[in-house]
Amino acid sequence: MNTEETRALIERYYNALTRGDREEIKSCLSDDVVWQLPATAGEVGTGGSDTNGVVQGRDAVAEELGGRTIKETFDISQPFNLEIRSMIVDNGSAAVQQRLTATTRAMGQLYDNQYCWVYSCAEGQITRMEEYTDTLYAARTMGWESKGGQ
Repeated sequence: MNTEETRALIERYYNALTRGDREEIKSCLSDDVVWQLPATAGEVGTGGSDTNGVVQGRDAVAEELGGRTIKETFDISQPFNLEIRSMIVDNGSAAVQQRLTATTRAMGQLYDNQYCWVYSCAEGQITRMEEYTDTLYAARTMGWESKGGQ
């Protein structure tokens, strides 16, 4: 994919993500897409991942990112904001820096964390997404420490 096609795909994906539009999210993902969470998040099964922090397949990724993970992790009756701070795109690769602010369900605390997502794209779809974030902060504000002994 060229840079313009990749940028348009990632923008379409984020638009669907912020609306919770699972069908549109699915249309952006390859059948065998891989979402790689930080390994420490995988230890407690965050995002429906295995113990290595991997969620694989279009339906599984769309189910998690299109609603289940958000609804189970955050109090959606409170303000929720996903801010794209920057996007760098080169051919079939993209890196997106974002800020997520919300209120956690488990602890009722303000959650304000930075993320970097690295995307690989081919043939008009996302084939791999790697998530980087402060998992220690997430564990403390979401109550993971008590679940996984981190």
